[in-house]
Amino acid sequence: MKVETTISLAPELLHELDRILANNGHGSLSELIEEALRSFLLQREQAVRGSDDLELINRNAVRLNQEAKDVLTYQVEW
Repeated sequence: MKVETTISLAPELLHELDRILANNGHGSLSELIEEALRSFLLQREQAVRGSDDLELINRNAVRLNQEAKDVLTYQVEW
């Protein structure tokens, strides 16, 4: 179920959205804005996950580096 709402946009932004609608065959302005918002929210979610992953790696960096050094000691020279 969709909820109707009203937003205010800068004229140049609305003009650009109208141009995209004309060139890319999106069904309606509402569909285009909904698609853009979904994309924005997905990017934000991925950025948060990436940040969480980086924090996890940094918290374990010393141990991970020690494991990598240990693995390299088993490497056979050709």
